[in-house]
Amino acid sequence: MMDTSKETVTVASDHSKTVDALVAYLTDCQFSESQLNVGNLVMAVEAVYEPHPRFWRDLSLTCVADAIARVFPDWKPSGRQTVHGVNSLMRDIEEVLEINAFDEANAEMLGSLPRHKRPPDRIAATDWICDEYRRKGQTTRLLLAQMAGKRCGEAALEALRCVEDARAGKPYERMGTTVARWYRESVVKERTERSIP
Repeated sequence: MMDTSKETVTVASDHSKTVDALVAYLTDCQFSESQLNVGNLVMAVEAVYEPHPRFWRDLSLTCVADAIARVFPDWKPSGRQTVHGVNSLMRDIEEVLEINAFDEANAEMLGSLPRHKRPPDRIAATDWICDEYRRKGQTTRLLLAQMAGKRCGEAALEALRCVEDARAGKPYERMGTTVARWYRESVVKERTERSIP
């Protein structure tokens, strides 16, 4: 029988660290309840991104919901935010997480290839990914890969680059992460400047 207690502790620890990081971001950016929207929550998850091979696949909607509950414990839908609106918000966030997880899985497939056999650009990467899903008979994943033009190849190459750069000790640049972190730094800087007499 396999001992999964260490794995369970690691997952719980990662969940706790991610929730803490999301809480810190939402707090540092001074978002109010009325600013809980897809854009701001996507910035929050982008800000806590870590370039390891399973980050997006391990990041759950529960982490985001737990962070919201900690920052806004009394948050209830009001006015324009109906229960339907909150459910829609959480579905939209879940979709973003799923797309990033899909891109990450595609990056993992590309990363399994020797460097000299990897597709050189987004078009070739998308074609290769689609061919793999076709070969494996994974129709749903194939259809998802074919959506939005050649986006999946570009996203997979970006995810792979981030992970490989981090492994090599190089800085990684993910556009969403860079923007989210810049926003946080700007808010904190402005708040600090206002507090100086």
